[in-house]
Amino acid sequence: MGAKNNFDNRVRLATSIYYIQWNNIQQLVVPPVCQISFIANTGNATVKGADLQADFSVTSAFTVEMALGYTQARYSEDFRFAPPCPGGVPAPGCAADPRPLVANGNAIVSAASETGGGQPTAPFTAALALEYHFPVFARDTFVRLDGQYEAHAKWPTASLDPGTSQYQSVNYVLPSTTFVSFRGGMQFNQLSLQAFVDNLTDSHTVTDYNWTIDPLVAGTSRLQRNYTFRPRTFGITAIYRR
Repeated sequence: MGAKNNFDNRVRLATSIYYIQWNNIQQLVVPPVCQISFIANTGNATVKGADLQADFSVTSAFTVEMALGYTQARYSEDFRFAPPCPGGVPAPGCAADPRPLVANGNAIVSAASETGGGQPTAPFTAALALEYHFPVFARDTFVRLDGQYEAHAKWPTASLDPGTSQYQSVNYVLPSTTFVSFRGGMQFNQLSLQAFVDNLTDSHTVTDYNWTIDPLVAGTSRLQRNYTFRPRTFGITAIYRR
C-alpha cells in the first residue's frame, strides 16, 4: 500500500508499506562440508517493511533527493528436507543431523552470486543526493554529490545460526557500508562534459565473501575470498546529441 504526493512541485513524496507471505521461497543452500552451493525451495517466510522517496526543490537551482527503506525478511518456520533420524542413526528417508536446514527467525539471504555465498538483505538503507545548477560563462553547469548507506544485518542467516545444519563458525556478519560519489559538468550546446569521482572516500569495506571447501583436516586453513568496492575512480563522461 502506498501513496504519491506532489506539493506545489516543490516537494514530491512516494511512500509505501508492504507485508508479504512467501511460500516455498528459493534460497541459496551452502552445506558446511562440501561447500558446493545450490538453490532449493526452503519453506515459508514473511517479509515486511516500508520505504520513502522524497525530492525537494529547495530553489530553482538546488535540489535534494532522499530515499529510505526498512525491510524485515525472515523465515516463519523451521525447514528440513527430511525428518531427523531416531537417535541420530543414519537411515533412508531421514536426516542424521537433527538441526533444521533453516530455522524460524533466520534472515533470508540475497540472490546467489558468483562473488559470494549470499548475504541477508540490509534491514535499513538510505540514499541522499544534492544537486546544484549555476551558470559559468553563460553555460549551464552543475555539481552533484551522492551517498548510499546500507546497515549491517540485524538477524542471523542459517549459516550464522548454530541451531541450523548450515552453520559455520568461520562466517561473520558484514559491516555497514557507505559509498559516496561526486559529479560535475557543463553543457556546450549539443555536447555535455562531466567529470566524476566514484568511491570518493576510497572505502574498502568488505561487501561479500566466501570460503573454499573445508578439507576437514585439523590445522588446515581455508582460502577466504573478500570482495569490496572498486578503489576511488576518476573519470570523464562526454555525451553528444544531435
